[in-house]
Amino acid sequence: MTSGKILVWLFLLLMMSTVFLLQLLIGSFPLSVYDILHATSGSPAGDIFFQSRLPAAIAATIGGAALSLGGLQMQTYFKNPVAGPFVLGISSGSALGVAILIMLSGILGFEQMDQWVLIIVSSIGALCIFFLVMTLSYRLHSAVSMLIIGLMIASFVSAIVESIQTLATADSIKSYLFWTMGSFRNISLAQIPIMVFVIIIATLISIYLVKPLNLLLIGEEYARLTGLNVKLSRILIIISTCLLTGSVTAFCGPIGFVGLAVPHIARGLFKTSDHRVLTPAVLLIGGIVSGSCNLLTGVSIHGLVLPINTITSLIGAPFVIWIVYKSSALR
Repeated sequence: MTSGKILVWLFLLLMMSTVFLLQLLIGSFPLSVYDILHATSGSPAGDIFFQSRLPAAIAATIGGAALSLGGLQMQTYFKNPVAGPFVLGISSGSALGVAILIMLSGILGFEQMDQWVLIIVSSIGALCIFFLVMTLSYRLHSAVSMLIIGLMIASFVSAIVESIQTLATADSIKSYLFWTMGSFRNISLAQIPIMVFVIIIATLISIYLVKPLNLLLIGEEYARLTGLNVKLSRILIIISTCLLTGSVTAFCGPIGFVGLAVPHIARGLFKTSDHRVLTPAVLLIGGIVSGSCNLLTGVSIHGLVLPINTITSLIGAPFVIWIVYKSSALR
């Protein structure tokens, strides 16, 4: 490794640490380093730190890393530069579970719902789509077929959600739309270990998949000739991406564009398609990008606070257009 590459890695580590610290300090109620060091004293600043700032910073950093890693795997698996971590329809399953709970609870007259209930139904919805995708993956031998089915699942589930909306109350629809905006600030410190545990398991699977992903870049036929079990690798890629995507969506809602854009940033920064480099790179860059977006959600402009999906869309949409334009211009 050259000294230049070492400096890039050190810069990314420094950036992620800085962004993480800024998330703890900056918000509608600014905190100082002194407040953080004395957070256990039971002061109001300590309550804000443990109940809001710390879990949000951890969720944004870990969640952004997870979505970016899932996006990298999907772009390699489908050989598609605009494939994202949600392409398999897992987030649609979470959205369906939440839509059913929120909208039907309005019809039944329930006004208050515990955050854990939302997480459970979101996880159940994601798991249902996960098992559907896994069942289909045993039968299908084409990545393109999986891509089409993932898109069709998302479209079908969206149609169901829209049908439910016609029966729901205005307040229920408003609550559901608020959930779809995504937020790293609704997760509690008690929920963090569960999310982190699932992401760690998925990340370990992804590390195991580094060599298979590099072989799949060349082509499935060549990968088979080298002795790679392509079907097993495909299943592990799907499992890993589903866990990465499903865990973040369940706890934080659907967070768009981060998983799509970050792999391209990593490739451009390191000038390589080697997953031995890209895997740790997207984890760091994903944490930086997602943490920065979360930081912006804590800044009030004339009393207005932008949802994180608004921020990611404002940044990510032009980036995706640029990717598509660049890919077309090179052909």
